[in-house]
Amino acid sequence: MLRDLRAKILGAPDFRYGELIKSDTAIRLGIANIPNEEQWVNLETLAVKVLQPVRDVFGSIRVTSGFRCPELCLAIRSSTSSNHTRGEAGDIEPLRRNVSLLNILSFIYETLEFRELIAEYFPEGWVHVAYRKGANDRYLKLKDANHNYETVSLDYIKQKYSNIC
Repeated sequence: MLRDLRAKILGAPDFRYGELIKSDTAIRLGIANIPNEEQWVNLETLAVKVLQPVRDVFGSIRVTSGFRCPELCLAIRSSTSSNHTRGEAGDIEPLRRNVSLLNILSFIYETLEFRELIAEYFPEGWVHVAYRKGANDRYLKLKDANHNYETVSLDYIKQKYSNIC
């Protein structure tokens, strides 16, 4: 069932449906990046369980990538089995200058449930977070020039980036 893209998500009032499926690449390439019902429900759950709590603490954050249909994944050279294709992941970044990616990553790791949390290309990159109902295994990974989605500890990331994030 299609959602009103301007409507607020129940339980996540600071998010609108359109924000979680917007893709400039999809628009440019004419790709219909529209979730099915199961994917919509997953996006709603992600917004309620993870994204809204992050906004409650840090204020404005931007979802740079939420849902991605398989065609969009191929267009951006991402995996078609990504958590994004199930509507279970979002890439986020803060909009306030006094909030760092490390602040957001630490908050999610220390206080929320998640399936996968990735520090991607810190300090200028983004935080990838995935949530899957009933399967939140809390994998923390690092993706940068020297790490290819390598499982790491929060202390490792803090040690590596606390002086520059």
